[in-house]
Amino acid sequence: MTNILTWALRVLGALVALLGLGLAAGGIKLISLGGSWFYLLAGIAMIAIGYCVIRRRSAALWTALGLLAVSLLWALWEVGIDFWQLVPRTVTFLVIALGTAIIAPVLLRKSGRPALPGKYAAGLSVVLAAAFVATLGGMFRPHPTIVATSSEAAPVVNADAGKDSGNDWPAYGRNTEGNRFAQFDQINKSNVKDLQVAWTYRTGDLAVDGKEYQTTPLKIDDTVYLCTPSNIVIALEATTGKERWKFDPHAKISESTKGWRRCRGVGYADLTAIAAPATDNAGSNGAAAPVALPEVCRKRILTSTTDARLLAIDAETGKLCEDFGVNGAVDLSVGLTPDPVGGQQGSYNVTSAPLVADGVVMVGGRLNDNLTVGEPSGVVRGFDVRTGQILWAWDAARGAKDSTPLPPGQTYAPETPNFWGTAAYDPKLGLAYFPTGNQTPDFWTGNRHEYSDEYNDAIVAVDMKTGKEAWHFRTANIDQFDYDVSSQPILYDLKKSDGSTVPVIIQLTKRGEIFVLDRRNGQPVVPVEQRKVSTKSMEGMQVAETQPFSAISVGTTPFKESDMWGGTIFDQLYCRIEFKEMRWEGHFTPLSDKQRTLIYPGYYGGFNWGGGAIDASTGTLIVNDIRMAQWGRFIKQEEAKRIGLKPSTEGEYSEQLGTPWGVERSMFVSPLGIPCFKPPFGSMTAIDLASGKTKWQVPMGSIQDAPVHGIVPGVLIPLGMPTMGGPLVTKGGLTFFHGTLDYYTRALDSDTGEELWRGRLPVGGQGAPMSYVGKDGKQYVVVVAGGATRTGTNDNRGDYVIAYALPK
Repeated sequence: MTNILTWALRVLGALVALLGLGLAAGGIKLISLGGSWFYLLAGIAMIAIGYCVIRRRSAALWTALGLLAVSLLWALWEVGIDFWQLVPRTVTFLVIALGTAIIAPVLLRKSGRPALPGKYAAGLSVVLAAAFVATLGGMFRPHPTIVATSSEAAPVVNADAGKDSGNDWPAYGRNTEGNRFAQFDQINKSNVKDLQVAWTYRTGDLAVDGKEYQTTPLKIDDTVYLCTPSNIVIALEATTGKERWKFDPHAKISESTKGWRRCRGVGYADLTAIAAPATDNAGSNGAAAPVALPEVCRKRILTSTTDARLLAIDAETGKLCEDFGVNGAVDLSVGLTPDPVGGQQGSYNVTSAPLVADGVVMVGGRLNDNLTVGEPSGVVRGFDVRTGQILWAWDAARGAKDSTPLPPGQTYAPETPNFWGTAAYDPKLGLAYFPTGNQTPDFWTGNRHEYSDEYNDAIVAVDMKTGKEAWHFRTANIDQFDYDVSSQPILYDLKKSDGSTVPVIIQLTKRGEIFVLDRRNGQPVVPVEQRKVSTKSMEGMQVAETQPFSAISVGTTPFKESDMWGGTIFDQLYCRIEFKEMRWEGHFTPLSDKQRTLIYPGYYGGFNWGGGAIDASTGTLIVNDIRMAQWGRFIKQEEAKRIGLKPSTEGEYSEQLGTPWGVERSMFVSPLGIPCFKPPFGSMTAIDLASGKTKWQVPMGSIQDAPVHGIVPGVLIPLGMPTMGGPLVTKGGLTFFHGTLDYYTRALDSDTGEELWRGRLPVGGQGAPMSYVGKDGKQYVVVVAGGATRTGTNDNRGDYVIAYALPK
């Protein structure tokens, strides 16, 4: 044997032995923490294989094959046939076995004969290579978490669903019920493969320097309306994308908003369709005389801004409606206390679409998370859509007792839980429904007000005309983890097995729990259980003994050691060690200053602001989720400063000024930047609401465009990545979605979850698609793409509005 081959075997053997040594050392650490013994034993086997390769002994081959067989049996025992969990447990050993099979002719038995004659070694190598190629091939196809048992279309329970909005998309969630369902079927399962770009529009407002496109446009008559992250409102011709007008409110940028500029949608009001308000002057018959409609601005766009203004814009001309508020604007900072840091207004800002219904425009507001105590009130207010006059004000400090606006000069109680999403409205009941967040700072509960605990992470129902509270329901008891509820509620009339119908509200939460309540009284329709959780907390913390869990949830199964993941057996071992070293006693394990605590579901979701959609004709709920675990620990502010942690509201360290502790937190990932827990990290799920059963669940998005340590993979491996935005469901049996980390718009079969069409985008997207029928009779699907969520840089950003349609 040549010297070159001898040295090659030595290098190969030494490499395998060194890797085995590292695996064995990590295995010893894991055993000391009470974890699996496999890694130590596998490491010892690899050391033996490396030694035997160096010595040219045939035992290298048989040990490698035995290790592969044992690893496969162990993996099947731990995780079953879950493809993505089998890969890191076996592929390293498959490669080692393949390598030893290739060199088998030069590995010798005691008799001096080869471990395997050339032709047998070649045959074994082909078999192992085929298994390796098959494993690689499996990475390029989706692996559903739950496979649909039938491809048949779901039975229709409401044939008229969606028809109330005609050919338009007149509200953020298509209607005030927030169901994101369009009854159009021109684009359907059979022809969606032919979908192509009909028109593209560039807004000119690039999503850079903290700006993100998360908007869902409206379509009324023949005009599409949307807003940009700078709160610029644009009107486009619906069939061509040609610009009709553009209005720039020149929103001021504050310290709070310079890195957080969004506009998720606008509202629309047609004053001619609203019951005319009455004046104080009685007519000749003693009845109140109606107020005459204005000459202009009878149709108006309502939009909020990141500098806390509510604007009314003429839908036809793009000019401010001068009769609304003061010269077209209402100052939403009126009645709020100044920011506790700096004393200026700016912490309070509005990023979500207002709810416009029954002559009222309803808004909440965003506040800084985790920065300091003393943040302004989270008051929710209703304004006259015609005049801008404040009609009511609900805040948690007063709750159900009083919703009248405060007199001029008075301020609403600071630190109350806020509502920063979009509300829903039931015109029959006259009730509006909004979800709330948490009293800041979010991770320290020792300073919580009693009313904050009563209304944190709640669903609140109020009379749309008066703001008077009808009921509220908490989705968490004393929130320690920024689990604010942010997605728009979905209203639906649920048909029961006994033939009766219950009007329900469906609320998605960051915890992954889906609460289904009777929207008349807030009572659970799907069972809710109060489960005991860990209460071992730091001195001064308030924690609840129980938390509510719904019978319907997505991605909420508590972690165990075998759920830890990695790209290879080595970072999987790292993640198992990290998991065992963390504090984890299930959901709501309190944070500590002594060790890191695992937070799962993470505080980004579950379900975030994008919400879900329901096929209102069949009662199928379709939702996208995020599955990203985080860790957190308390740290003294002075210690954080000493070690150089930089405070922010959204980053990895927050000061929580005014409390005893800051909080350090981060994603739970391996040194390779790969999540430390099993895929998918984002999915799309279909749930039959009548039965509560999951019909299918598929991974959503690939790693193709998601950079890891600055490296973009560039390959379409549908692992299932964290999602943003929400889905659109149509009567054509399709679910459209583009809130993935890769640059695609997709159409899924709503009955099976199978991907039927995929269109490449110039950049990623974060909003939710919408659909309408134009005056040309064609169905359009529109998406807005400004870049994938929170890239941290100005690279790969855009300002695209793209409409898709079938060819003529």
